[in-house]
Amino acid sequence: MQCLDTLYEKLAEVLSVDDTSLNPETSLHSIDGLTREHDNDKAEQELKREFLTPSDRLPWSLLNEFYNVPKLDGVQKEKVNFSLINMPELLNRTSIRFKRAGIDGSIVSFKEEFTNDDSSSLSVSRKYTGNSRLSVKGNTSSLPFLPGGFQKPDDNTNEGESGSTRNLHRDQYGLFDVPQGFSRGLQLDEGSVDMEIIGREKNGLTRNIDEIEILPEAFGEEVQSETENDYSGDDEVLSGVEADVANSNKANKISSNEDFENEISQFIPKNSVIRPSTASSSLIQQYKRKTTWAHVVDLDHRIENFDELIPNPARTWPFELDIFQQEAVYHLEQGDSVFVAAHTSAGKTVVAEYAIAMAHKNMTKAIYTSPIKALSNQKFRDFKHTFKELDVGVITGDVQINPEANCLIMTTEILRSMLYRGSDVIRDVEFVIFDEVHYVNDVDRGVVWEEVIIMLPDHVKIILLSATVPNTLEFASWVGRTKQKDIYVISTPKRPVPLEIYIFAKDTPYKVIDSNRHFLESGYNLHSDKFNKKSTDDTKIVANAGRGSGRGGSGRGGGRGGVSAGGRGSSRGGVRGGRGGRGGSLSNNGPRFIKRDAPTSKSWSTLVDYMRKNDLLPAVIFVFSKKRCEEYAESLSGFNFSNSRESSEIHMFIDKAVARLKKEDRELPQILRMREMLKRGIAVHHGGLLPIIKEVVEILFSKSLIKVLFATETFAMGLNLPTRTVVFSSLRKHDGTGFRDLLPGEFTQMSGRAGRRGLDKIGTVMIMAYQQPLDKTSLKQVALGVPTKLSSQFRLTYTMILNLLRIEALKVEDMIKRSFGENSSQSMLPEQQLEILRLEKELESIPKLDIGTEDLVKLERIYTLSREIRELQSGIYLSLENFPKLRKFLKFGRIIVFKDRHQKSMVGVILDDYVYKHSVTCLIACEVSGKQKENDRTDSSLFFNPVFGERFINAWFPRWLVSGREKIHSQAVKLSSIEFVSNEFVHVPKEIFKKDTRAIERFRKEFSTQLDRRARWSETDYQNLMFESNIELVLQRVKVMKDLSELLNDIEVVDLITKGDNYLKVSHRMEISEHIESLKKSLSDENLELLPEYNKRLEVLKTLDYVNPEQLTINLKGRVACEINSGWELVMTELVFDNFLGGFSSEEIVALLSCFVFEGKRGSNKDEAPTKLSTPRLEKGKEKICSIVEKIMTISTELKIQLTAEEDSFLENDRFALVNTVYEWARGRSFKDIMEYANDADESEGTIVRVITFLDEICMQVRNASIITGDSALHSKMTDAQEKIKRDIVFCASLYL
Repeated sequence: MQCLDTLYEKLAEVLSVDDTSLNPETSLHSIDGLTREHDNDKAEQELKREFLTPSDRLPWSLLNEFYNVPKLDGVQKEKVNFSLINMPELLNRTSIRFKRAGIDGSIVSFKEEFTNDDSSSLSVSRKYTGNSRLSVKGNTSSLPFLPGGFQKPDDNTNEGESGSTRNLHRDQYGLFDVPQGFSRGLQLDEGSVDMEIIGREKNGLTRNIDEIEILPEAFGEEVQSETENDYSGDDEVLSGVEADVANSNKANKISSNEDFENEISQFIPKNSVIRPSTASSSLIQQYKRKTTWAHVVDLDHRIENFDELIPNPARTWPFELDIFQQEAVYHLEQGDSVFVAAHTSAGKTVVAEYAIAMAHKNMTKAIYTSPIKALSNQKFRDFKHTFKELDVGVITGDVQINPEANCLIMTTEILRSMLYRGSDVIRDVEFVIFDEVHYVNDVDRGVVWEEVIIMLPDHVKIILLSATVPNTLEFASWVGRTKQKDIYVISTPKRPVPLEIYIFAKDTPYKVIDSNRHFLESGYNLHSDKFNKKSTDDTKIVANAGRGSGRGGSGRGGGRGGVSAGGRGSSRGGVRGGRGGRGGSLSNNGPRFIKRDAPTSKSWSTLVDYMRKNDLLPAVIFVFSKKRCEEYAESLSGFNFSNSRESSEIHMFIDKAVARLKKEDRELPQILRMREMLKRGIAVHHGGLLPIIKEVVEILFSKSLIKVLFATETFAMGLNLPTRTVVFSSLRKHDGTGFRDLLPGEFTQMSGRAGRRGLDKIGTVMIMAYQQPLDKTSLKQVALGVPTKLSSQFRLTYTMILNLLRIEALKVEDMIKRSFGENSSQSMLPEQQLEILRLEKELESIPKLDIGTEDLVKLERIYTLSREIRELQSGIYLSLENFPKLRKFLKFGRIIVFKDRHQKSMVGVILDDYVYKHSVTCLIACEVSGKQKENDRTDSSLFFNPVFGERFINAWFPRWLVSGREKIHSQAVKLSSIEFVSNEFVHVPKEIFKKDTRAIERFRKEFSTQLDRRARWSETDYQNLMFESNIELVLQRVKVMKDLSELLNDIEVVDLITKGDNYLKVSHRMEISEHIESLKKSLSDENLELLPEYNKRLEVLKTLDYVNPEQLTINLKGRVACEINSGWELVMTELVFDNFLGGFSSEEIVALLSCFVFEGKRGSNKDEAPTKLSTPRLEKGKEKICSIVEKIMTISTELKIQLTAEEDSFLENDRFALVNTVYEWARGRSFKDIMEYANDADESEGTIVRVITFLDEICMQVRNASIITGDSALHSKMTDAQEKIKRDIVFCASLYL
């Protein structure tokens, strides 16, 4: 108390409480009537509250003391910063929206609306960010623009007008006059308002109203309805000028179409195209009710009046456009989206060029997306050359050139990031061009295409360019339905330069496919005969070896010593296989150990020499291995295809290209080797080359200075570099998991490079056969097969989930619904909704049964039990379809009962125990008795089983009679339709299939005897079918079957079922109810295929504290993870939040992060020891990263989340193999040094450059994440890391830029 007394005395000197002075001598004698003796504790609390508790209020004494504004003289006034005390500008939450009409755009009406320009808006009219860097790439604090096809929060209100503001009061001029929450607005004297001015404005609006009618007829009704909507409603809200305008509009309507035509033709040419962008919202509402969005364009005609249809084209070409190009241009001018599918080099780029020119003409932007960064750079160079009159820009992970340009080129991943981050650039985009759309089939990156298409705003028109695929209409329908806009499919199978395909056998080409895609048997046989003589000699040698080294020779099973590469028993067989190929080399059963048909030392020199003599150069030889590319090119060391002029030009170009490199980098072994090779007109192109070397090869090849190019399939990925001849070193390749034949689409993409338009009449394709003939089946399938369909690779990623949770206005379920994988189910929703309405009406029309409630319950229970048993049986059969137990169960000659297509129970005899396509083959040899056909009851629920009692069987199921001879036939019976499998058998003689009369009679007699005793048939024991996969199904069936048999053995229940149609009505009603419930379930989000996956991944995010478990909003960790969009976002976020990276230097951090880029050696030996890192600190970092990965993988495994191949193999592959390499590079070592001394993984130069380049992007993302967490030290280190790796040849500028 003593300290409080002292404090009280001190405060009494300067303060007063409520203007009442304190008496220092009274201490605590009196305060608010409290005495020290009786209530000291309360006084103490009061003093603490008054003087020791922080408060936001100052006592009046202090306010009076300091409220007076000091008087300042001139000198003192200059020292005051008045900007700190100025009042900020008032926020204007509303704006005046004018309605215009007529040619000159005269104002006809106005309306005050709430603006929605804050960052939380999805509207394209929101306020710009103002930051030039953020306006291009966006940022995670901004929301994306509302994707096209998504429903607005409230379509009946303005975008910025919420439910609490749309009913605010307006004055007679349509302006808001009462603020929200106020009972009245500001009251002004009438004299303060210049009514004369308002009157003039009103009269002016009335005079200009006639111009509303000067609109195209197609939009007349929409304009009228829109005007009426604006002016209709409550008289208190809409009155005055707006009412007069509405009345004037009705009074002055122009009804004559001729007057309209005469008046409008004075201003606009009669055949001009009216831009569809002027369509009103009511038209859009009509479109939304459509079900067909994709329209196939007929190309079997010529457009004779193309110049009249497009009188003022945005771009022209010196050649006449093909029909598919003209159709695409026409629909672009109509404001439509298009999907153009055509062969490689057919001219799809013309469509893209026209869209870019249209965007320039309309002063908007066009975005061109490509699947890979290299193609983006090449397109930048091409478009810069093509469009000299407009700006072209490129945006990649590490390069940003001219981002304000009309035409922007970028990868699809960059566009996805811009869409999620609400980039301001998207506002001005009119076209987005997706090149190489068939890469939507890519397992790893295909999801990006789907995400981007879904996220594009409504004002963007979509142009899809693809190779020919069989389901263009299906894909276009998905795009149209998702974006709620029409899209026109323009697909042409025609090639501008026809292809001829040859097999090059030894030293001679043989044509096997002509220019009309006809397979030539004669050419194939000639190529096969080329190897026959040698093969025959080898066969004799092998056969003799078999006879001499064991017993048996070449007969069935053969001798032990025979040389064979066949199936089972090949070690003891001769050349010729016996039954089932038990040892013959001709057998394909069992494991296949195929020896690769490798070239000889003279194979390539023979081929190249032939092509040079027959004027077939330049040629691209596709080789599916980087190592073999180099080997094959080296085998041509004696060839020189360049003359002196070409060699000089190549030498000068290479010198100019590498001049930007340091002297030490110019002398890298790869550059010296390629320089020597290029001078002779020979080159290689694969992922292991330095980027600058790849670009040198591409540019020289485009100039026809390279005559022979050995390349991997990446050369065919969109690069517009046609050639005269394409050669395939093989028709098989390794895809990362094993060897397989090329897909028809892959073959078409690569072979499409053959034939230069305008230079070659025929494109030549050669397939190499070295020491054995090509397999005819494989050849036909690869060269003439149907290309792979476009299929959805949509999957949920943590980045997608977190971004959508951050947005809140868009749900993950909405994204799943709009994926291509859900297209078939979602497109059926309108029909399903109509079907539900129809079924509900039908259900209401069914009359009520005249039976008691107890009887009704019994009938419903019988229906429920019967349906359950049928479903359990189907599940049991399907679970055993590929197991021997089912074949023993469905034995030859066994009698079964099944439901036919009319849902009637029929009898069959099993003919074959082989199950094919969920069906078994049966002999149908009976029919329903003619007398009982009329009384036959058709019901899908009740089924035949003698256990239900003879009374029920004879009453419900008609008698079966053996069919006449001519009606006995075989039939495939679905396993799901089988309702009873008996223990009864019938002998089916083989002669019956030869229509032997006596055999048929014997069968009919025996079968008839069995049918007469059907009520005494016994059922096979289902417990013999029990397997670990179906044990629950079998036991449940036994239980339910017991309950149902008890009911049906009751005479009263049987009479209830069989009298009248009581059961049929109950069955019909319950079937409809079940169907309605099934349809409703399919309409709900719960039916989405990926919804369980989403819930599991969401559980991971909750467990790791990325998401608030109750509100489903993202936490700080979730915000950080949104910054990382290069994969492995959870692992990197955990590293940031553990502050683990803070203990490492910038060189060590960037080295450790390389494990998220480098995928490890594919197909490496699992027994090999992982790369040992150069310092203990790096080893410590590796252990930490592995522990975090293992932790996340464990949680994912517990929740049964399907891991990607990359996630599953992270800890197995040696992903840290380049840590030492990157570490030395970041420390300043030269590229030559790290290749010689720090390349522990023995990786190629191109791979190392690609990893380090990608690391720059990851460093930038981690740096941005550190800003959110406020970690300035990590921010500084990541900036430093970027500076240290961005140097020399690794970040050498592209030759295309």
